[in-house]
Amino acid sequence: MDILYRPEESMKALIQLGVVGYYPLFHEIWLNDPDIKERRFQKISGLERARAKKLFQQVSKHRQLEHKKTVLISMSDDDRKIFMKAFFKLVEGKILDQKMELH
Repeated sequence: MDILYRPEESMKALIQLGVVGYYPLFHEIWLNDPDIKERRFQKISGLERARAKKLFQQVSKHRQLEHKKTVLISMSDDDRKIFMKAFFKLVEGKILDQKMELH
């Protein structure tokens, strides 16, 4: 592993791509799932937040995008939905930080 690699920077880059509407981490079928579309606007519970943190750690430790996708594919549907919900909340927060008039 490269000592300069920082997993959190990798996730920040993916979140920044999400801000502009590009989600390379997720398959199109996941993004079009009605359950995901509905859940991404719901508040994250404390249990979901703790689970999402562990899931983010699992995904972010991989360097390559394809490896990150493989981790997501191997997750249970519930875990993947929690991960995506948390990811969209982070993207939403980043958008709100950039657009102060939306607050």
